[in-house]
Amino acid sequence: MTPVKASEGTRYVYDSGWRLETRRLLANQAIWDPGTIQHFETLGVGEGWHCLEVGGGCGSIARWLADRVGPGGRVVAGDLVTERLDWLSEHGVEVRRHDVRSDDLPAGTFDLVHARMLLQHMADREAVVRRLAKALRPGGVLYVEDTDPSPVFRGTVRNDALAAVKSAGYQIMAQAGFDDHGGQGDITALTRAGFTDIVADGRVRVIRGGSEEAENYLLWLEYLGPKMTAAGLVSGEQLADARALLLDPDYHWLSQVMVSVIGRKQDPGR
Repeated sequence: MTPVKASEGTRYVYDSGWRLETRRLLANQAIWDPGTIQHFETLGVGEGWHCLEVGGGCGSIARWLADRVGPGGRVVAGDLVTERLDWLSEHGVEVRRHDVRSDDLPAGTFDLVHARMLLQHMADREAVVRRLAKALRPGGVLYVEDTDPSPVFRGTVRNDALAAVKSAGYQIMAQAGFDDHGGQGDITALTRAGFTDIVADGRVRVIRGGSEEAENYLLWLEYLGPKMTAAGLVSGEQLADARALLLDPDYHWLSQVMVSVIGRKQDPGR
């Protein structure tokens, strides 16, 4: 892991410009951080733990971990693009440029490795899981989270425009390498990597139109919309109708299912 800034790097499905991508990541934090933190608390993350956050985004989870583990602990946040994470150095977090597909991690070092919405973009998630496993000490915990888009945009009444953009958007994402099996594939990857005590659950949020959380979906539409129309999958009118609904505070819809998978690295000494 290289302690330098990176102004370039793959953004997986999204390559939407700096400000747009930052806004999307912040909206993602608003949706998913509470459930992630609840799992950390259940795991007992505490003073002195050594933690690795892979795909650190804008850094909210790494900051929470740093506060939790205290001065006796250690938190490393890695990402392909680190400028959004630089502020964490003031809070005791080590920021590293890191490509989890190819760069080595320190072996046998961490009590916890966490990655959210990362493996679903990996062509070979099992190889990535094996890399993450090597970074854990024996008995350490790998906690990965990925989404299943099955219920997204489901509201009290079916809307044809939202149904059309959902189908078109995820078709384009699949072509870019997104795996809509999400956390289901993570269970298999952890099992094949030899993790024990594997547990998994899913959580769904209800999103209100025009809210901070809704911005994630509006930005998704803003980025993928032109690709949908260029491919002839939806019309401009359908995009406009879908956007109007996502801005309407009287409209509520379901998020994706965030599937959390937690496993423990085998400890030969036990």
